[in-house]
Amino acid sequence: MSTSSPNLTAHCTCGTVAFETRRAPIIATACYCHSCQTAGRQIEQLPGAPPVLDADGGTQFILYRKDRVTCIRGAEHLVDRRLTPESPTRRVLATCCNSVMFLEFSKGHWLSLYRARFAPGAPPLEMRVMTRDRPEGVTLPGDVPNYPGYSGKFMGKLFLAWIAMLLRR
Repeated sequence: MSTSSPNLTAHCTCGTVAFETRRAPIIATACYCHSCQTAGRQIEQLPGAPPVLDADGGTQFILYRKDRVTCIRGAEHLVDRRLTPESPTRRVLATCCNSVMFLEFSKGHWLSLYRARFAPGAPPLEMRVMTRDRPEGVTLPGDVPNYPGYSGKFMGKLFLAWIAMLLRR
């Protein structure tokens, strides 16, 4: 993991909300879990919402340590959405244009920013996870590793990022 990566900015579709990231991400991945697919379909039904799911049913994320992400504009337009009131995962949307900005696991030390919110040139996809839940009939390319669950590499990168944060959340 390089520490000299440039800062990147993630914007909502209309540009009202923006987040700045510092340094290198933890990982860039696409998730195919049932929760991401369900939430993606729900969010895409909101008025004017941009696409969330890729054509193959995956959702691409770039994961960053929480201490390396800052809302630099439009925080007053952010709202939480959960699949159920008890869900430990929240998706945060910009109400100005119904763009989903990030996903947060409440007990996690990272934020999963939606890759679509970044300009071209954002870090490339490194792996696909939870592919066992992909839609029926979808064949995934072999351009990056495809894991049926969360791979050891994925979990290892999250753990190393947590250690670097001195086990803080």
